Amino acid sequence: MSCNPAQHRYREFEHAAWERAAANYADSFETVTAPFARPLLDAVGCSAGMRLLDVACGGGFVCSLAASMGAVTTGVDFSAGMVARSRERYPLISFAEADAEHLPFPDGSFDRVVIGFGVHHFSNPQLAIAEARRVLGAGGRLAFTVWCATDHVLQHVLTDAIRQGGVAGTSLPTPPKGDINEIDSCLNLLREAGFGSGETSTRKLEKPVVIESAAKLIELLRKGTARSSALIRAQPPEVLPSVIAALGAALQPYKRGTGYNVPAVAILAVATRS
Repeated sequence: MSCNPAQHRYREFEHAAWERAAANYADSFETVTAPFARPLLDAVGCSAGMRLLDVACGGGFVCSLAASMGAVTTGVDFSAGMVARSRERYPLISFAEADAEHLPFPDGSFDRVVIGFGVHHFSNPQLAIAEARRVLGAGGRLAFTVWCATDHVLQHVLTDAIRQGGVAGTSLPTPPKGDINEIDSCLNLLREAGFGSGETSTRKLEKPVVIESAAKLIELLRKGTARSSALIRAQPPEVLPSVIAALGAALQPYKRGTGYNVPAVAILAVATRS
């Protein structure tokens, strides 16, 4: 484990957040990430018989989908709570507690590696991607998704609502290696981890998120995220109604019938090991 204090603080924050979210993740924020699972698996050409590793597997949904496609699937997460929940939901799939930056597998153990919305939570994403590359065999393929900073509507409307109706200025640890949420930063990360420029590609994916109400969105983010949850939990109870009202106003452009249809935009990065 790195002894860099900033990396340690960031990892501890993320670990505590995901341990807290483990029990509720499947019924909360997984509903936002799940629509991106099939494009992630398609990007690596997931098919029957392939040895596939899902890093930062969360509640195990991507693993389950890969297994249904015939892949021999292993899921790892640094949260013991997430691993326990995954095993409970999908008892026929192999799950293990492991750090993305120090994978407990020999070189070339897998044909495919996927990381669904985990890279931007790693304290050292370059090391994690290098580890993913290491455990890939020759010709193996890696794909990961991260939220696109410029188009991450759910994050933008929440921060705007807190700025308008709540208590802003909550101090959260920042990623020691910087944000990984732009196409250029994703490509740079892959190159820094050892992939050649001719081995990589990126594109944006957009999926709709159906939100019942501003209050329901607050609950979804509080239960199933790390940084957004910390921002919400930092709000004094007496200001939450003002935050919810401001959030409802921010969601108005996405009003559809009795609810809201909010676009979620991710970057999909893909690399092949030569």
